[in-house]
Amino acid sequence: MAGNPENYRAYGVLLRAKKVLIAAEWVGQVFCWKFPGGGVLDDETAEQALLREYQEETGLDIVVGELLHAPGTLLSPWSHANYTPIYYRIEAEGEPLVPPHEPVEISFKDPAEAVASGLMAEPEQVALKLALGETTR
Repeated sequence: MAGNPENYRAYGVLLRAKKVLIAAEWVGQVFCWKFPGGGVLDDETAEQALLREYQEETGLDIVVGELLHAPGTLLSPWSHANYTPIYYRIEAEGEPLVPPHEPVEISFKDPAEAVASGLMAEPEQVALKLALGETTR
């Protein structure tokens, strides 16, 4: 499916026991917290990419739920390049297990700690608040 937005990226917000699954990783020269997910290939939908990326990063098979946040094309505070993120609420059973070749640390964090960390970009914060029902669209 050609015609995806510029640097299209799909992310999943997984909440369990009042915690959120966070991927801690380096994006360029910046260490950040984000949600597992990643690039959407030209022949994929955002949902298909999210299924693939989540499996690659966490070993979890997910169920994609509601669209939480689609802010459009933005300038990344981390890479200083344009990207187009989209965020979904997801569900998954089991515990995440990062494959050895993936340069990411995955863990459940308190949502307030995640937002207050200063390590999350604004679109991630908005998506998390929407997932928690703390703000409206």
